[in-house]
Amino acid sequence: MNCCEISISGLWYIVAVLSVFFVGFFWYNQLFGKKWLWAVRYDECPCGADLSKGEKCTCKPSLKAFLPMLMQLLSICLLGFMYFVLVKYNVWFAVLVGFAAFGWMKASLLFKTPNRKRFMALLLIDGGYFVVASIVFILLGAM
Repeated sequence: MNCCEISISGLWYIVAVLSVFFVGFFWYNQLFGKKWLWAVRYDECPCGADLSKGEKCTCKPSLKAFLPMLMQLLSICLLGFMYFVLVKYNVWFAVLVGFAAFGWMKASLLFKTPNRKRFMALLLIDGGYFVVASIVFILLGAM
């Protein structure tokens, strides 16, 4: 197959991107929110509430708060597009690229997080989300 002949399903791509985005929202809020905040050492909101002690952040949302979410959505779009193209070329190559990206993520976290407990928490939370996202993109990209 010529690389210029690869076409992806726009509908499945949008479904996959939105699914992964909403899984991420659930993943980093309901499932692992407190553990992730501890692992990344994020304990203060802009209003001064100490999140590590269970205090609620009562700040009114600003436009600055939505920028990281927008960047995350853009990243998910690009990651999904990469998988959708790779899957059309070769499914096993897409899986191999996923393993390579996970290895790079692990190494990057290891250098950024010298505390072993925090490293393992981040690896399981961030790495787990990456694996779930990769599986969703590979499966829906193959349709």
